[in-house]
Amino acid sequence: MKTDGKTITDSTQLAIISSPAFQSRLLRSEQWRASLLAFVWVSLLFMVLLRGWIGGGVASSKIIIFSAICLLLFGIVFEVIVFLDACWRLKTDLTKGRKNRTGGIVSVIVDLAMPITVMVILQKFSPHSGYGSLSAPVILVLPLVTMLYILRLRPMVCLWTGVTAGAAHAVLTIWVIHSSKINSDIWSQMFSYGFMLVLIGITAAAIAAQARVYVTQAVAETIAAEQARRELANIEHDLSIARDIQMGLMPSTPPTIPNFDIAGMARPAQQAGGDYYDWQQMPDGRLVVALADVTGHGIGPALVMAVCRAYGRATAPSTPDPEALLAGINSLIFDDLKGTGRFITMVIAILSPDGTVELISAGHGPTLFYRKSTGDICTFGGDGIPLGLDAAEQYGPHTKLKMESGDILLLLTDGFVEWQRTSDRAQFGTDRLCQTLSGCAAYSAQSILNTIDAAVSSFAEGAQQLDDTTAVVIRRV
Repeated sequence: MKTDGKTITDSTQLAIISSPAFQSRLLRSEQWRASLLAFVWVSLLFMVLLRGWIGGGVASSKIIIFSAICLLLFGIVFEVIVFLDACWRLKTDLTKGRKNRTGGIVSVIVDLAMPITVMVILQKFSPHSGYGSLSAPVILVLPLVTMLYILRLRPMVCLWTGVTAGAAHAVLTIWVIHSSKINSDIWSQMFSYGFMLVLIGITAAAIAAQARVYVTQAVAETIAAEQARRELANIEHDLSIARDIQMGLMPSTPPTIPNFDIAGMARPAQQAGGDYYDWQQMPDGRLVVALADVTGHGIGPALVMAVCRAYGRATAPSTPDPEALLAGINSLIFDDLKGTGRFITMVIAILSPDGTVELISAGHGPTLFYRKSTGDICTFGGDGIPLGLDAAEQYGPHTKLKMESGDILLLLTDGFVEWQRTSDRAQFGTDRLCQTLSGCAAYSAQSILNTIDAAVSSFAEGAQQLDDTTAVVIRRV
C-alpha cells in the first residue's frame, strides 16, 4: 500500500492492523456505529408508536404495528449489547479484536434482517401490499445500514452488505411480481431499487477502503511517533546520566594550596558538553589547573573530554615541565582524534605556593590576568595549535607570572565571550568581560564566577545558550 509517497509493506500493514492502537480505533468506530443504529431504531419506534396512535393506513393493522415494535425493541437491545461488548473489549486485550469475526457477521445479519423482515410483513399483511411494500419508507434503512458499516473499515463487509440488501430486495420484487398483478412496464423500476442498493454497497466499500488507508497511515504515524518519543526519552535519560558522570569528573571542592582562592564552573549547552576544568596536586606541592574546550558539544565531545582529562591526570605527576606536559597530552590524544575532524584547545596554569604561575596554552584563549596594583587586565591567547592536529607539535615557551595579593587569573572558554543577545545579535565580547572582572575583582573567587555568569546571562536577554560555558577563577589572597 502506498500513501502520500510512503510505502507500507504487507507485513507492516498487518502489524499495524493487529496493533492495539488500530484495534482501539476500530472498537470506538463500532461504538459509534452501534450508537447511531440504536438511535435510528429508537426514532423508528417513536414513529411507529405515533402512527399507531394516529391510526389509518398500515397503522390499522395490529399485526404490523406489534411486529414492528417487537423488531425495533429487539434491534435496540441488540445494538446496546454490541456497544457494551465494544466497551468491554476496549478495556481488555485489544489484540484480540480481529478474531471477533463471528460477532461481526451476526451484526450484519441482524441489521439487514430488521428492515427486510418489516418489508416482508408489509407485503404479507399491509392493505397496500404489492408494489407499495417495496417502496415503503423502511427501504431507506437498508442504505443507511450499509453506509454505517463504513465505520468498520472493512470494504468487503460494506460490499456484501449492499449486495445482500440488493439481492433481498430483488427476491421480494420477484415475489411481488409473482403474487400480485403488477404491470410489466414498471418491473424495471421495481428492480432498480435493488440495483441502487448494490451500487450503495460498492460506494460504501470504496469509502471504507480509502478510510482504512487513512486510518492505517494515521496509526502508523502514531506508532512511529510513539517509538520516536520513547527513543528520545531513552536518549534524554542516557544524556542525563552522561551529564551526571561528566559533572562528577570535575572537581567538587576547591583545591588546597596556600595563598590561593580558586573556584570553577561548567554549564554545557546540551545535556553533556565538550568543556571541562580540573585541578591536580603535584608531588612537589604545585597545583596544575587545566581548562579545555573540545570542538562541538554533546555526547561525542563529552567522551573526548573524559579521555583528555584522563590523559592529563596520568601525565601531570611525572611531567613537571609545562611544555612537556602539553606535548605529552597532545601525542596521546592525537591517535584518538585522527580522522574525526575534532580538536581540543587547552590552557594549563601551574601554581606554586609562592604565587608563581606558569601559563601555557594550546590554541586556547582568551585568558585574563588582572593586576590589582594597577587595575590593568592583560589578555593571553594561544601558544601553538590545538591538541590533536599534529602529533609532533612542540608548545611553548610558557608565560611566567608572579601573582600578588588581589591579583586574578581567569581561565574560560569562548562560550562566555561569544554568547549573543537577542535584540541585535551582538556578542558579550572580551571588553565587557574585562569591565565585569574589574568591577568584581575584590570579591571571592566563587563570587567573581557568579558575577560574570550573571552578567553574561543578563546581556543575552534570554537568548538560547549555543555553546558550553566553563571558567576557573584563580585569586591570590
